[in-house]
Amino acid sequence: MSDTDLYKYTTLPTSTSIRLLRIDSKKNINDSTNNTHITCSFKTVDLNTNPCYHSLSYTWGNPYPADNEYFRPKYDEAQLSFNKYDPEKGKCGIRVDGKLLYVSRNLFDALCSVPDDAWARNCNRGNSKKTKAHAPLHWASISGNEKFLLSILAGGRSLDVNVVDGVGRSGLSFAAEFGRLGIVKILMRAGADSGIADAEGKLAVDYAKGNGHEEIVTFLETWEAGEMREGEENLRTPIQLPDGPQDWVWIDQICINQEDLEERATQVTMMDQIYQKAQYTLLWLGAEDQYTETAIKAIWKIDSAPADFRHSEITPYADEGKEVYERGGIPFISPQEWTALAALFLRDYFRRLWVVQENVLSGTILGYCGKHEVPWREFCRVAQLVYFRQLILGHITSTIYINRRDVVDGIESRAVSLVQWRERFEKGDEAALPKIFCLENLVFDTWNFRATDPRDKIFGLYGLLNRTGQSKWRPDYHKSVEEVYAQATKTIMQESGELRMLSAAVDYSLRNIPTLPSWVPDYSMTYTNMMSSEYKAAGDLPVYPIRPTAWDVLGVAGVKIDTVLDIGNTTNGPSDLHMIFDPRWLELLLLLPVKYHNGQTRTEALWRTICADHHVKRTIPAPASYGEAFRKALCVMLSVLAKQETKMAIEDPKLPPSLKAALGRVRKIWSTPPMSTMTAEDIEFDFSEPGRNLSGPEHRNLIYYLFKLQCFAATEPSLFTPTLD
Repeated sequence: MSDTDLYKYTTLPTSTSIRLLRIDSKKNINDSTNNTHITCSFKTVDLNTNPCYHSLSYTWGNPYPADNEYFRPKYDEAQLSFNKYDPEKGKCGIRVDGKLLYVSRNLFDALCSVPDDAWARNCNRGNSKKTKAHAPLHWASISGNEKFLLSILAGGRSLDVNVVDGVGRSGLSFAAEFGRLGIVKILMRAGADSGIADAEGKLAVDYAKGNGHEEIVTFLETWEAGEMREGEENLRTPIQLPDGPQDWVWIDQICINQEDLEERATQVTMMDQIYQKAQYTLLWLGAEDQYTETAIKAIWKIDSAPADFRHSEITPYADEGKEVYERGGIPFISPQEWTALAALFLRDYFRRLWVVQENVLSGTILGYCGKHEVPWREFCRVAQLVYFRQLILGHITSTIYINRRDVVDGIESRAVSLVQWRERFEKGDEAALPKIFCLENLVFDTWNFRATDPRDKIFGLYGLLNRTGQSKWRPDYHKSVEEVYAQATKTIMQESGELRMLSAAVDYSLRNIPTLPSWVPDYSMTYTNMMSSEYKAAGDLPVYPIRPTAWDVLGVAGVKIDTVLDIGNTTNGPSDLHMIFDPRWLELLLLLPVKYHNGQTRTEALWRTICADHHVKRTIPAPASYGEAFRKALCVMLSVLAKQETKMAIEDPKLPPSLKAALGRVRKIWSTPPMSTMTAEDIEFDFSEPGRNLSGPEHRNLIYYLFKLQCFAATEPSLFTPTLD
């Protein structure tokens, strides 16, 4: 194929210009080939002229949870091939203005599969949760917004101009009641039926009479009589409608020249406006799979439940009997339905960072998965119900669907995050969980989202900041990811007056981008443990301004107060038992003085440090009951270690054959010299220096763990310290 056959972008005429795409024909589409069967056209418009269009929200790559350890075997069994989503092998061609343009397979699927009447379907129904269930046409008639009404009427042949709400009222009825003569004329020319009576038997003309809108009464009566006043004869002519919003679409992948860095930066800066000004956003979750239909049915069942799912006895995703659901007044959700819902929550769409601003800033959202419409309003409500039910239970119940090395977070949490930030954008301080729109909050809440270009983990948030702040944020794709991340970190610290973002920086060995300066967090990682941000050793001391330096240097002022003698182990994720108890903690504690600087014992200092001295409800300090729970947890974990070691004792006779035997050996050590003759001060001194704190590999077994614990019991009797008894 020659280069002359490939589509070549021309420069956009103004800084506010955008390209829109129209599908002209879809013929002989064959999902098994990548042949070009879609022909399209581009047009360039100025966003400031408020053009009529919709936007597409989707993921560029494989839409399925292909890397999920639970679902991948299921897809393999169903012989679902992922090769077609390979960035190179899976490229599909479409014809744009007679030239060939390659798009990703998932975008190609969207262009092929989304019904042409998606907008009309939306306009033909109302909110299922509302008694009156007004459809968009009703709202346009009530408000008198003629442009909005025309965009609805232009929805295609399946658009019902006579759609009625929950009490049988049509758009014409509302327009007559509120005195919207222009709307009445448009509706009648579009084929509205003035003879539709509502549940009370009233016609549109009755509402006009009842509210004193005589001009509308005259118009409707004259129309019904087949007459028209002089000069109004043309009102009988069927209305000529403009292109509807379903005709033209803005798609980032092809409406932006991705090779032009300046255009890309300009368009990214405008994306907040692009999604806000779109009549609707079509959200594409990808082609359907074996779970799609079942998941949608489960959504309707949970959403339509007469009782409050959050306060039921149901454990989401668990295999529970029908009686549990019956008691709670909730339709039964089978294990198969929970799995189907999980497959939907885990779709790659919900891991893409760009969808955050696309969901927050869009007005009307239509969701599709293959040919199936996903009821988006209901989907969002169900995600929240399931999420908050688990918060009430106090633990995540979807762990079966979470990869072993992934952070244990509710699988619906990303969808819930989209809903929460949308509500914050719309309601501000009146939102259920208000948060300020600032870079720090957005970075933290989107850390587990992903971006193909790692710089977009920062740039992808600029649209939200531009809609909610005073300053203008503009991406610069000429900068390296290292510089983008470093400058973002400095900005966050300057705006917040806090240094807590430094707590997100991790060891080089754990980073995706090893070339980052040591103090810069790796925002490309899908998770960072920000527990350390809860610690505040400096108390309420003022923060000094960050000094101007090169982008890769952080100039700070500080005072040396101590020296780090040793550090604990780095854990390997949620499945690592060292997150619950690491025997190395005992070695570190021996380095501390018996009386901690605040008067606490060493074991109390340890458990308060582990929980950042926070109650689970985030109050300070943590209650003493946490210390008692910690002591019990230590005993349990030592029992677990003992069980493991007794298995090894079969091969190694030096090891104790049981926990009881180990306790006996340690008691003997402490009951005979030299230990039996040592004072508490002697014990503290002997084990308080690096190299003498029993930290060598030979000291990491059950006997020594019990011995170290007894060192604390002998030097600092405390309710929080386990003893050999």
